[in-house]
Amino acid sequence: MTMRKLTASAEATGVGVVLVNWNGAEDTIPCIRSLLAGSAKPDRVVVVDNASSDGSAGLIERAFPGVELIRNGENAGFTGANNIGIGRLLSSGCDYVWVLNNDTTVHEDCLRTLKGHMEAHSEVSACSGKILYDEPARMIWYAGATYNPWTMRPRHRGGGEEDNARYDAVENVPFLSGCCMFVRREAFERVGLFDDHFFAYGEDSDWCLRASREHMRLHYVPQAVIRHKVSASFRKKNLHSHGGTTSPLAIYATSRNRLYIIRKHRKGMAQMLSALFTAATWYCYYGMALLVLRRKEKLGALARGVYDGIRGPLAQPDRTMLRRYLK
Repeated sequence: MTMRKLTASAEATGVGVVLVNWNGAEDTIPCIRSLLAGSAKPDRVVVVDNASSDGSAGLIERAFPGVELIRNGENAGFTGANNIGIGRLLSSGCDYVWVLNNDTTVHEDCLRTLKGHMEAHSEVSACSGKILYDEPARMIWYAGATYNPWTMRPRHRGGGEEDNARYDAVENVPFLSGCCMFVRREAFERVGLFDDHFFAYGEDSDWCLRASREHMRLHYVPQAVIRHKVSASFRKKNLHSHGGTTSPLAIYATSRNRLYIIRKHRKGMAQMLSALFTAATWYCYYGMALLVLRRKEKLGALARGVYDGIRGPLAQPDRTMLRRYLK
């Protein structure tokens, strides 16, 4: 892993942004441009490149000499790469760490709004804004969230709806999407970083559940607006048009991590009931759909994800499977 030294912004805000890049300069570059065009600019921007093979790390480095680029020797996943970047920002003294997907762009007042909210509400540990799809432009992707107590899965509020005043109030929420998490440094110091066992998918849910155990407040701040292309990195490995969550890599990680969260946060009978409910409502339904559609590779990814999710002890995801899907 090699690091490139950051030249600090002249207008420091105490905010560091971490972006993870994997063969995605066409997404990462517009994201950084939107950050630097804001009415308030981040003090530091760290891009963690996950062993890209398309030259995108070099493109980003040449486009933004003031951005710190960390090159991973292998793909450390969303969790591992973010943890590297978060650790770098915390060690540099940032008061806030903004975990942001590289396939987003932010409204010009987004940073000012999020930071201003945190400064006005010292009791809040982390927050997120309203996340809209990049296309259609007025469609909501995230406007707060709820948790399903049976499956331990978060449900995005307003997903697929047209943006309107219905979700324009600041609220306490149980879940912040890893697409946009604006976190006070003390929260990471108290709760810890993302769990590396996830690799990708579900790490944000796990972190929010751990924060909830510590009685931390998480806020949805709709005045801060983000646009999201939605799973652009994993969509590169997609086999049809329904989005990133249909790639074999995403199916494996999601199938495994749903059970991992249940095993980690539920005990005894509650754990068993949550696992059974998840199997009945998602694994069986999705597995049958893949079987009917004859998606053998995806069905195999689902089965291996379930196997790795239930076998003990809790362990890192199968690296052989990950390497196969990352090719």
